[in-house]
Amino acid sequence: MRQTTLNVTRHMHIDVILRDGTYHHFPPRALDVLLNSNRVVKFKRSSGWVTVGVDPVRVNCKAGYSCHAYHGPERRITQH
Repeated sequence: MRQTTLNVTRHMHIDVILRDGTYHHFPPRALDVLLNSNRVVKFKRSSGWVTVGVDPVRVNCKAGYSCHAYHGPERRITQH
């Protein structure tokens, strides 16, 4: 009997609190965009809530923005 492997897409969403005080569930790519546009106050990791500007956060640095390097383990899931 031949075993078939199913390709299952995992839909991961991250809890996020935006600067306007609203609470949302976003996919990781949306969180990246929101972090880069400085719209996130907090987001939840498996280890607990992260406060942007206080806890280490990985963001893409752009000219004119201050960036803090993140040196922790990779926790993001890449989806193809």
